[in-house]
Amino acid sequence: MSVEKLDVKGKMCPIPVALTKRKLAEMQAGQTLEITGEGELEFDNIQRWLKNNGYQIIETSKDNNNEFKISTTKH
Repeated sequence: MSVEKLDVKGKMCPIPVALTKRKLAEMQAGQTLEITGEGELEFDNIQRWLKNNGYQIIETSKDNNNEFKISTTKH
């Protein structure tokens, strides 16, 4: 399956969560979404929303510049 990408850098909550929700709604089951962004709050809120809505988080990473990557699969 293909990997879709979503860049939410420069966006403040709740916008990154809303964009994540919208992107996942457009995707097919089994596709992977890779979200890149920045900010501790945004990192935590996206993960919380994914978990609360039944999505499995495949991988997360964060660097010293507070930039992050979250990968999840559309169900």
